[in-house]
Amino acid sequence: MFNFLEKINYKKILMNNTDPLDLLERLNITDDSNKISSPDVLILTKKMDIESDLLGIQLLKNGIEYVKITEEDIPLKFGVEFSIGETNKFIFKLGKRVFDCKNIKLVLFRYFDLKFLEYYTGVYQLYFQQQWYQLFNYLQTILKCTWINHPINTFEAENRLNQLLIAKQLGFNVPETSITNVSESGQTFLESHANNTIVKVLHHHEIISKQVSHRFLTTNVNPDMVSKFDQLKFAPLIFQEQIPNQEEIRITIVGNKLFPVKITTNKDKNEYSDLHKIQEKDLRFQHLEIDKKFRRMCLKMNRVLGLSISSLDFIVNSSGVVYFLEVNPIGDWNWLEQHLKLSITETLLRLIKKYLKDTQNP
Repeated sequence: MFNFLEKINYKKILMNNTDPLDLLERLNITDDSNKISSPDVLILTKKMDIESDLLGIQLLKNGIEYVKITEEDIPLKFGVEFSIGETNKFIFKLGKRVFDCKNIKLVLFRYFDLKFLEYYTGVYQLYFQQQWYQLFNYLQTILKCTWINHPINTFEAENRLNQLLIAKQLGFNVPETSITNVSESGQTFLESHANNTIVKVLHHHEIISKQVSHRFLTTNVNPDMVSKFDQLKFAPLIFQEQIPNQEEIRITIVGNKLFPVKITTNKDKNEYSDLHKIQEKDLRFQHLEIDKKFRRMCLKMNRVLGLSISSLDFIVNSSGVVYFLEVNPIGDWNWLEQHLKLSITETLLRLIKKYLKDTQNP
């Protein structure tokens, strides 16, 4: 099979958990564990998510109670009870803490996909996955509140074919693309682009299994891959013309506010098909001004996809032409904040406070 796999061991990283709620519990300064809490905000994500933890600190500073549930909490640390009777009851249990779901006013939905739960094997694993996945759908039924972003919109926005079609419709330049599992089609695309072709996965480029991250990053098609084109039938890939790039642009969107950043490197760009392959110390970050038309196009892209927050990635060729690459409906931003002192977390906090205020004063 095509092998553009990189592995990162997360065990040591997970030991340095930054979740402020865990810290409060360890210090024994949380509320009585027998008390049922009624948080305003629910965060659904994975354990290693610095953005949600930094936001959590700001929520606590502003007196906003929240609960964070991670993929890793399920099933051993997480319990749920949805009761329908004379009075309905919707309860979460996380460790020793108990939470009433009915008063949750906002859900921050980030890295949380129960299709990838891994805690058993064989048919039992498939059975458990199915049950938890359906329970998550029940959660969407119960929590008729604001979601940032709603899971349906998030999963649909991850559809890369849809991203490219919408981007083209809105007037963005997009690279020529072929999504296929037919070896002859892949070979034809490669030949028609003078062998300057990259490949990407259709779904998210990271799979975490047993605390090891398996990353399938954008990569150049090389002779070794060409010799294995017959194996393409096992899983489709995205083939794209390679744009000789001078720089990349990441635009983080929170509500109606944009944070455009230009990213360059002193490394030879021809050797790297993906920024994720370049060490952060070798990247250069700059504030970027974008014109009003481009700004409107970015905001419209977000609106069409039904997103409140996201990041949009673009590439700039040697002639200065900007090409749309993809939308990330989750959009990590801490690395950008660290380099340029951006106020992305603060802006998201203000957006959440606005939604909570609107809920109190309909």
